[in-house]
Amino acid sequence: MIHLFTFCDIPWWLTWVLPFLLGLGLGYLLWSKYKSLLDESESKISHLNLRITGLEADMEACKKLRLEAEGNVSLLRGKLRESELAMASTVNISRNKAPIAPNTTISGIVDSASAENNESDDFWFAAIGTDKLQIIEGVGPKMEEVLRENEIQHFSALAAMSPAALRNMLNKYGDKYRIIDPNTWPQQAGLANDRKWNDLIALQKTLDTGRSDTATVGVTDSKLEKWLIKAGIIRRWAQDDLKAVEGIGPKIEQLLHAAGIKTWKALSETPVTKIQEVLTAAGPRFALADPGTWPQQAGLAADGNWDALLKLQDALNAGKTK
Repeated sequence: MIHLFTFCDIPWWLTWVLPFLLGLGLGYLLWSKYKSLLDESESKISHLNLRITGLEADMEACKKLRLEAEGNVSLLRGKLRESELAMASTVNISRNKAPIAPNTTISGIVDSASAENNESDDFWFAAIGTDKLQIIEGVGPKMEEVLRENEIQHFSALAAMSPAALRNMLNKYGDKYRIIDPNTWPQQAGLANDRKWNDLIALQKTLDTGRSDTATVGVTDSKLEKWLIKAGIIRRWAQDDLKAVEGIGPKIEQLLHAAGIKTWKALSETPVTKIQEVLTAAGPRFALADPGTWPQQAGLAADGNWDALLKLQDALNAGKTK
C-alpha cells in the first residue's frame, strides 16, 4: 500500500524552523557581502588618509620653501637697489634717488643759487639738460616737434617767448592746436632754465595739463615729477609704506603689519629687540635681515627728512651697515 506524503504529515515545528534557517542563511550571505565592501571601503579611506597626510606634509614643505624664496627675493631686491644706487653715482645722479611721499617737498634738489656756484652739484640737471621740452606741462612729443621746427630748441628760447607769440605760432598749424593753452610755457621754461626744479613742480601741481584757465590748488600731478620717477631718478612712496626702509621687502612688511607696526612713526618707536622677535618668530629664512637701522630710517621718513634718509641708506647694504 502506497503511503502518500502530505503537508499535514510535516511536524508543526518544522514549518517554523525552515523559514528561520533560510532567513538566517540569506542574512549571513548578505552580511558577508557587505562586510567585504565595508572592509574594502575602510581600507580605501585609510589609504586616502595616508595620502592626505603626505600631501599636507608636502604642502607644508612647499610653504617653507616659498617663504624662504620670498625672503631671499627681498634681500636680493635690497642688494639690487644698492647696485642701482652705485651705478647711478657713476653718472652723478645718485643723490636724487631720494624717495618722496605724496604731498611732500621733493628732496635732493639743489637750489638755483648753489647751481650757479657749482653746476656739477645739480644732479637733476645732469639728467634733464637744457632741451627736454617735454617736461613742460602741456608739451608732448608732437608739440615738441612744432617748437623745434620754429627754432625753439632749449628752455631759454621757450622762456623768451611771449604767450601771444606762441599763440600765433600754433595758429599756423590749424584748428587742432587752437585748444592748446601755451600761456604758462614761458614761465615753466624759465624755472627749468634757472633749475628751480622745486618751484617748477609746485607750479605744475596747480595746472591742468598746462592750462592757465583751469588752475587748481596744487592737487594735480607734476609732469616733471612723473618724468623723474619714470626715469628712476627719484622714487615715490605711499604714506607709511614700510618698504621705504632699506632692508624691508613685501613679506617683512606683512610680518610687521601683523605685529601691529603699520606706520613709519610706529616703526620708529619700536625697539630693535621687538622687531627682531617678530623676525625670529617668522622662521629662519628671516635670520639674515638686520633691523638695527629700521627705526632710525622710519623716523626720518616720518619726519619727511628724505635727504638724511638717502644719506643714511647710501651707507647701508640691504639695511645693514656696510
